[in-house]
Amino acid sequence: MHHRAVRDFRSAAVSRDAARLESMLAPDVAVVVDGGDDEQPALRMVTGTFDAVALLLHGLGRKPGLDVVERQVNGQSGLLLIADGEPTAAMTIDFAGALVSVVWIRLHPLALRHGLTV
Repeated sequence: MHHRAVRDFRSAAVSRDAARLESMLAPDVAVVVDGGDDEQPALRMVTGTFDAVALLLHGLGRKPGLDVVERQVNGQSGLLLIADGEPTAAMTIDFAGALVSVVWIRLHPLALRHGLTV
């Protein structure tokens, strides 16, 4: 179930299908982005479907040289964003029932090269 749901989430985001993506999100969904390192986390969080869809479509939309691929992240199905052959972000997705409750995004390049942890 989780693997299929992550695949559907990826498909909706990459195709920029805002309505489909929104239908997959819990009303109180949170997207947490960590752009810092282990010593200095730099967290940004948005909540609610409107802001979550806007952030996700901005980050996962069609951009030259960006690939969004399914990968194991922290032992579960996740997504890896690769720009020009280098990992730029790793994502894991938590579900509450059939809906996405939290999207975790890790941007720190060094962390991505050493184990794909979010």
